[in-house]
Amino acid sequence: MPVSPENNPVVLVVHGVQLGDDSSLNQDKMIRQTIESRLNGLNLKFDVDLYKYENISDASLSKLKNLSSVILSTGIGVILAPAIIDLVGDVTISLANVSTANKIREGLRERSLSYYAAGIPVYIVAHSLGTVYTFDVINELIETDGLFDRDDPLTWPVQGLLTIGSPLGLSMFKKTGRNIANSLGKGTYSFKWLNYFDVTDPVVSGDIFGMKLRGHKIAEKYKKDTPEFGWFIRDFPVDTGKNWLLAHTAYWDSDVVGDGLLNMMV
Repeated sequence: MPVSPENNPVVLVVHGVQLGDDSSLNQDKMIRQTIESRLNGLNLKFDVDLYKYENISDASLSKLKNLSSVILSTGIGVILAPAIIDLVGDVTISLANVSTANKIREGLRERSLSYYAAGIPVYIVAHSLGTVYTFDVINELIETDGLFDRDDPLTWPVQGLLTIGSPLGLSMFKKTGRNIANSLGKGTYSFKWLNYFDVTDPVVSGDIFGMKLRGHKIAEKYKKDTPEFGWFIRDFPVDTGKNWLLAHTAYWDSDVVGDGLLNMMV
């Protein structure tokens, strides 16, 4: 059924690379607090959901983690090796068209479509590696018959996308299916994608020291000047007040990010 504007919108959060497991994730609570802090008396009722996929990733890496602990069983190696494999492994999974990545994408697709079936508007906030999976899924949904009619936003399973700390502008993600955003075709409305980045975030820049900016301008990479494109993409620098990896995890309570999301929803 089409989306009903009378239903309270849902902010669906898609997390990025994580240590630990699903039980330790709380980004939904953080983004809720950020939105509520920016309401300024606005009577907006909304819900927040968190799509968790860390357990799916961990299951595919468990044997490798255990082996690394045995091989590096002296000193600090026994502690660091599984964590390094967790972080690097998550990225590797996203780059490959393997069953684990497909399972993660399918879960996100099903979660989005379940809200659509209930007529509930969905706005996705994706962080870091989660922006890669989200981009894939939205591209798939655009190609699905009956969805994303450009003249009728009520046929859109996702009403808007906000990305934070995204690596999508980096060359490693220029693979088939990720080097373009699928055009919506001719019509009236455009799908909004707002991308926020901290200039010191090494995941955005692709530089381990966060000094060289290379992939931060996603709009520059994906935007097309054709009437059929149908995406409204904008890049926004944000000063999180943190540096390096701390900047990468500091978007959740940013007032700038909260205002951008709120403006998209109202």
